[in-house]
Amino acid sequence: MGAVYAETHIRALQLAKSCVEFGARIKTVSRITGLNRPLLRELFYRDVPSASGRWPESCDWYHMGSTIERAEASVFAAICTTLLTEHHYRPGDALVAGYRMYAERCVEVPRISFERAFNLVSELQGIWNCSSPQLAMRACGICHSRYLVALGDCSADQSGCVFCKLLKRYWRDTRIQAHFLPLPAPAAPPSWPSAPVQCESGTDRR
Repeated sequence: MGAVYAETHIRALQLAKSCVEFGARIKTVSRITGLNRPLLRELFYRDVPSASGRWPESCDWYHMGSTIERAEASVFAAICTTLLTEHHYRPGDALVAGYRMYAERCVEVPRISFERAFNLVSELQGIWNCSSPQLAMRACGICHSRYLVALGDCSADQSGCVFCKLLKRYWRDTRIQAHFLPLPAPAAPPSWPSAPVQCESGTDRR
């Protein structure tokens, strides 16, 4: 029993250290690890002040965010969900590992902070600061990417997901081009006339 407790405690401390390195608030670290705040303050926050500002209590910021922010949130959520469902990570481990993998994929500074990533996992899984799931992953019927939506929201089924919208804007928005890895140039700009369609009779039809 003592060995199991020690191993669990050590794992929680290692997880706390990783969260602190990503700039997590002491309240967030306590929720993720189950460690009490006085211990966390003594071990990790004596020389590293806990982040200030309002603690995110909902994902309203996601629904009101820019296209780039919502795309990055979906990238993180897809990674984290894969770790949880396919690799059976514990939620805290999936959050930390998923955030690290997400940050490594960002060309620029990540738009999604660790606190917001914590908020996303809370609302996807109905854990920590959320009593039931409020978000879900959905596969786009057009581009087949997985993206975040409010639970039960099917509004993008016909119009396309956040990644569809990014692709539509990519070639005319330099901010998006600078933020993501370069895409191969299209064979012809979208504004060019389409190639003639060969009819059965042998005549061309536009």
